[in-house]
Amino acid sequence: MGLIPATRGRVLVEAAIAHRRLLIELVRREVRARFAGARFGLVWSLINPAVQLAAYGLIFGYVYADPSRPRGTVTATLFCGLWPWWAFQEAALRGTAALVEQASLLRRLPMPATLPVLAASIASVGIQMLGFALFLLVFASIGVIEPRAAWLLLPVVLALHVALTTGLALFLAPLYLVVRDVMHAVSLGLMVGFFLSPVLYQLSDLPPFARGIASLNPLAGLLGLVRSVVLGAELPPWVSLVSLAGAIVAAWHWGERLVSRIDGRIDEYC
Repeated sequence: MGLIPATRGRVLVEAAIAHRRLLIELVRREVRARFAGARFGLVWSLINPAVQLAAYGLIFGYVYADPSRPRGTVTATLFCGLWPWWAFQEAALRGTAALVEQASLLRRLPMPATLPVLAASIASVGIQMLGFALFLLVFASIGVIEPRAAWLLLPVVLALHVALTTGLALFLAPLYLVVRDVMHAVSLGLMVGFFLSPVLYQLSDLPPFARGIASLNPLAGLLGLVRSVVLGAELPPWVSLVSLAGAIVAAWHWGERLVSRIDGRIDEYC
Protein backbone atom coordinates (compact mmCIF):
# COMPACT_ATOMS: atom_id res chain seq x y z
CA MET A 1 0.00 0.00 0.00
CA GLY A 2 1.18 3.51 -0.68
CA LEU A 3 1.54 6.35 1.69
CA ILE A 4 -1.32 8.66 2.52
CA PRO A 5 -0.62 11.78 0.48
CA ALA A 6 0.23 14.80 2.59
CA THR A 7 -2.40 17.52 2.37
CA ARG A 8 -0.99 20.99 1.80
CA GLY A 9 -1.68 23.24 4.74
CA ARG A 10 -2.39 20.38 7.13
CA VAL A 11 -0.68 20.99 10.44
CA LEU A 12 1.88 18.30 11.20
CA VAL A 13 0.82 18.18 14.82
CA GLU A 14 -2.71 17.23 13.74
CA ALA A 15 -1.30 14.38 11.66
CA ALA A 16 0.65 13.15 14.69
CA ILE A 17 -2.46 13.31 16.88
CA ALA A 18 -4.57 11.51 14.28
CA HIS A 19 -1.99 8.69 14.14
CA ARG A 20 -0.94 8.90 17.80
CA ARG A 21 -1.13 5.15 18.43
CA LEU A 22 1.10 4.42 15.48
CA LEU A 23 3.45 7.23 16.54
CA ILE A 24 3.72 5.79 20.05
CA GLU A 25 4.51 2.37 18.61
CA LEU A 26 7.19 3.86 16.35
CA VAL A 27 8.75 5.59 19.36
CA ARG A 28 8.80 2.27 21.21
CA ARG A 29 10.44 0.60 18.21
CA GLU A 30 13.06 3.34 18.14
CA VAL A 31 13.89 2.88 21.80
CA ARG A 32 14.02 -0.91 21.54
CA ALA A 33 16.17 -0.78 18.40
CA ARG A 34 18.57 1.62 20.09
CA PHE A 35 19.43 -0.93 22.78
CA ALA A 36 18.80 -4.19 20.94
CA GLY A 37 21.23 -6.85 22.11
CA ALA A 38 22.66 -4.69 24.90
CA ARG A 39 22.47 -6.38 28.30
CA PHE A 40 22.34 -3.13 30.23
CA GLY A 41 20.19 -1.31 27.68
CA LEU A 42 19.15 2.12 28.88
CA VAL A 43 22.00 2.25 31.40
CA TRP A 44 24.46 2.96 28.59
CA SER A 45 22.53 6.12 27.71
CA LEU A 46 23.39 7.34 31.21
CA ILE A 47 26.96 6.06 31.51
CA ASN A 48 28.33 7.58 28.31
CA PRO A 49 27.08 11.15 28.97
CA ALA A 50 28.14 10.88 32.64
CA VAL A 51 31.70 9.98 31.61
CA GLN A 52 31.84 12.87 29.14
CA LEU A 53 30.43 15.28 31.71
CA ALA A 54 33.04 14.13 34.23
CA ALA A 55 35.80 14.63 31.65
CA TYR A 56 34.68 18.15 30.76
CA GLY A 57 34.18 18.92 34.44
CA LEU A 58 37.75 17.82 35.17
CA ILE A 59 39.14 19.95 32.35
CA PHE A 60 37.20 23.13 33.09
CA GLY A 61 36.88 22.67 36.84
CA TYR A 62 40.46 21.71 37.62
CA VAL A 63 42.87 21.90 34.69
CA TYR A 64 41.60 25.26 33.37
CA ALA A 65 39.86 26.29 36.57
CA ASP A 66 38.64 29.86 37.03
CA PRO A 67 39.42 30.78 40.67
CA SER A 68 36.46 33.18 40.70
CA ARG A 69 33.99 30.35 40.08
CA PRO A 70 33.22 27.51 42.49
CA ARG A 71 33.85 24.09 40.95
CA GLY A 72 30.25 23.06 41.59
CA THR A 73 29.07 26.02 39.52
CA VAL A 74 31.26 24.93 36.61
CA THR A 75 29.86 21.40 36.72
CA ALA A 76 26.27 22.65 36.87
CA THR A 77 26.82 25.04 33.95
CA LEU A 78 28.39 22.28 31.85
CA PHE A 79 25.58 19.89 32.78
CA CYS A 80 22.91 22.34 31.57
CA GLY A 81 24.76 22.84 28.30
CA LEU A 82 26.03 19.39 27.42
CA TRP A 83 22.98 17.24 28.09
CA PRO A 84 20.52 19.33 26.01
CA TRP A 85 23.16 19.48 23.27
CA TRP A 86 23.51 15.70 23.24
CA ALA A 87 19.73 15.42 22.91
CA PHE A 88 19.76 17.91 20.03
CA GLN A 89 22.65 16.17 18.29
CA GLU A 90 21.22 12.67 18.57
CA ALA A 91 17.75 13.77 17.48
CA ALA A 92 19.17 15.63 14.47
CA LEU A 93 21.17 12.59 13.32
CA ARG A 94 18.49 9.99 13.99
CA GLY A 95 15.73 12.15 12.57
CA THR A 96 17.71 12.90 9.41
CA ALA A 97 18.19 9.17 8.75
CA ALA A 98 14.61 8.18 9.67
CA LEU A 99 13.08 8.12 6.18
CA VAL A 100 15.92 6.07 4.74
CA GLU A 101 15.98 3.62 7.64
CA GLN A 102 12.19 3.21 7.68
CA ALA A 103 11.68 3.13 3.90
CA SER A 104 10.52 -0.50 3.90
CA LEU A 105 8.00 0.23 6.65
CA LEU A 106 6.70 3.27 4.80
CA ARG A 107 6.06 1.13 1.73
CA ARG A 108 3.96 -1.33 3.73
CA LEU A 109 1.94 0.89 6.04
CA PRO A 110 -0.44 3.71 5.04
CA MET A 111 0.93 6.52 7.19
CA PRO A 112 2.33 10.03 6.70
CA ALA A 113 6.07 10.12 6.05
CA THR A 114 6.42 12.57 8.93
CA LEU A 115 5.76 9.90 11.58
CA PRO A 116 9.14 8.07 11.45
CA VAL A 117 10.93 11.42 11.67
CA LEU A 118 8.81 12.50 14.62
CA ALA A 119 9.34 9.16 16.33
CA ALA A 120 13.13 9.25 15.91
CA SER A 121 13.34 12.80 17.26
CA ILE A 122 11.00 12.20 20.20
CA ALA A 123 12.78 8.98 21.19
CA SER A 124 16.22 10.61 21.01
CA VAL A 125 15.26 13.67 23.04
CA GLY A 126 13.25 11.56 25.47
CA ILE A 127 16.10 9.16 26.22
CA GLN A 128 18.64 11.93 26.75
CA MET A 129 16.35 14.12 28.82
CA LEU A 130 15.47 11.16 31.03
CA GLY A 131 19.16 11.03 31.88
CA PHE A 132 19.11 14.79 32.38
CA ALA A 133 16.25 14.49 34.89
CA LEU A 134 17.92 11.66 36.82
CA PHE A 135 21.24 13.48 37.13
CA LEU A 136 19.43 16.70 38.03
CA LEU A 137 17.94 14.90 41.02
CA VAL A 138 21.34 13.46 41.93
CA PHE A 139 23.03 16.87 41.75
CA ALA A 140 20.24 18.38 43.82
CA SER A 141 20.61 15.69 46.48
CA ILE A 142 24.38 16.26 46.85
CA GLY A 143 24.13 20.04 46.78
CA VAL A 144 25.68 20.76 43.38
CA ILE A 145 22.42 22.34 42.16
CA GLU A 146 19.88 24.03 44.39
CA PRO A 147 16.25 22.90 43.84
CA ARG A 148 13.99 25.67 42.53
CA ALA A 149 10.29 26.12 41.96
CA ALA A 150 11.19 27.15 38.41
CA TRP A 151 11.90 23.48 37.65
CA LEU A 152 8.16 23.16 37.10
CA LEU A 153 8.77 25.04 33.84
CA LEU A 154 11.13 22.36 32.53
CA PRO A 155 8.35 20.62 30.52
CA VAL A 156 7.83 23.89 28.63
CA VAL A 157 11.53 24.11 27.81
CA LEU A 158 11.50 20.43 26.82
CA ALA A 159 8.59 21.11 24.45
CA LEU A 160 10.61 23.87 22.79
CA HIS A 161 13.55 21.48 22.53
CA VAL A 162 11.43 18.82 20.83
CA ALA A 163 9.89 21.41 18.51
CA LEU A 164 13.30 22.70 17.38
CA THR A 165 14.95 19.31 16.90
CA THR A 166 11.92 17.76 15.21
CA GLY A 167 11.53 20.72 12.86
CA LEU A 168 15.19 20.46 11.88
CA ALA A 169 14.86 16.71 11.30
CA LEU A 170 11.74 17.20 9.18
CA PHE A 171 13.69 19.61 7.00
CA LEU A 172 16.81 17.41 6.72
CA ALA A 173 15.24 13.94 6.33
CA PRO A 174 13.79 14.52 2.82
CA LEU A 175 17.08 16.06 1.70
CA TYR A 176 19.00 13.01 2.93
CA LEU A 177 16.53 10.73 1.19
CA VAL A 178 17.35 12.41 -2.11
CA VAL A 179 21.05 13.21 -1.59
CA ARG A 180 23.04 10.89 0.70
CA ASP A 181 25.84 13.45 1.08
CA VAL A 182 23.52 15.41 3.38
CA MET A 183 24.44 13.22 6.37
CA HIS A 184 28.12 14.16 6.02
CA ALA A 185 27.15 17.83 5.94
CA VAL A 186 24.92 17.39 9.01
CA SER A 187 27.71 15.67 10.96
CA LEU A 188 30.12 18.45 10.03
CA GLY A 189 27.57 21.12 10.90
CA LEU A 190 26.97 19.56 14.32
CA MET A 191 30.69 19.42 15.04
CA VAL A 192 31.08 23.11 14.20
CA GLY A 193 27.82 24.00 15.92
CA PHE A 194 29.01 22.44 19.17
CA PHE A 195 31.71 25.09 19.49
CA LEU A 196 29.64 27.94 18.08
CA SER A 197 26.83 27.29 20.57
CA PRO A 198 27.09 28.18 24.28
CA VAL A 199 27.48 24.56 25.37
CA LEU A 200 30.82 24.73 27.20
CA TYR A 201 30.45 28.41 27.99
CA GLN A 202 27.78 31.05 28.51
CA LEU A 203 27.09 34.11 26.39
CA SER A 204 28.33 36.30 29.24
CA ASP A 205 31.77 34.66 28.93
CA LEU A 206 32.22 36.03 25.41
CA PRO A 207 33.65 39.45 24.56
CA PRO A 208 30.97 42.04 23.67
CA PHE A 209 31.64 41.97 19.91
CA ALA A 210 31.17 38.17 19.77
CA ARG A 211 28.26 38.08 22.21
CA GLY A 212 25.88 39.84 19.82
CA ILE A 213 26.65 37.43 16.98
CA ALA A 214 26.41 34.36 19.21
CA SER A 215 23.03 35.57 20.49
CA LEU A 216 21.56 34.98 17.03
CA ASN A 217 22.11 31.23 17.43
CA PRO A 218 18.74 29.56 18.23
CA LEU A 219 20.54 27.19 20.57
CA ALA A 220 21.72 30.17 22.60
CA GLY A 221 18.08 30.81 23.44
CA LEU A 222 17.35 27.14 24.19
CA LEU A 223 20.41 26.53 26.37
CA GLY A 224 19.92 29.90 28.03
CA LEU A 225 16.39 28.90 29.01
CA VAL A 226 17.63 25.61 30.45
CA ARG A 227 20.24 27.39 32.58
CA SER A 228 17.75 30.04 33.62
CA VAL A 229 15.16 27.48 34.77
CA VAL A 230 17.59 25.00 36.35
CA LEU A 231 20.23 27.30 37.81
CA GLY A 232 18.40 30.59 38.19
CA ALA A 233 20.67 32.29 35.66
CA GLU A 234 19.57 35.37 33.76
CA LEU A 235 17.16 34.86 30.90
CA PRO A 236 18.83 34.74 27.47
CA PRO A 237 18.72 37.96 25.40
CA TRP A 238 15.44 38.65 23.62
CA VAL A 239 17.30 38.31 20.33
CA SER A 240 18.11 34.68 21.19
CA LEU A 241 14.50 33.96 22.10
CA VAL A 242 13.23 35.51 18.87
CA SER A 243 15.84 33.53 16.93
CA LEU A 244 14.71 30.32 18.66
CA ALA A 245 11.05 30.96 17.84
CA GLY A 246 11.89 31.90 14.25
CA ALA A 247 14.00 28.77 13.77
CA ILE A 248 11.17 26.55 15.01
CA VAL A 249 8.59 28.17 12.73
CA ALA A 250 10.88 28.14 9.69
CA ALA A 251 12.02 24.54 10.19
CA TRP A 252 8.46 23.22 10.54
CA HIS A 253 7.22 25.27 7.57
CA TRP A 254 9.94 24.15 5.18
CA GLY A 255 10.00 20.67 6.65
CA GLU A 256 6.32 20.22 5.84
CA ARG A 257 6.84 21.44 2.28
CA LEU A 258 9.77 19.11 1.65
CA VAL A 259 8.09 16.07 3.21
CA SER A 260 4.93 16.71 1.18
CA ARG A 261 7.01 16.52 -2.01
CA ILE A 262 8.42 13.06 -1.26
CA ASP A 263 5.32 11.65 0.47
CA GLY A 264 4.15 8.68 -1.57
CA ARG A 265 7.35 8.61 -3.67
CA ILE A 266 9.71 6.70 -1.35
CA ASP A 267 10.29 4.03 -4.03
CA GLU A 268 11.86 6.63 -6.32
CA TYR A 269 14.69 7.26 -3.88
CA CYS A 270 15.24 3.92 -2.09
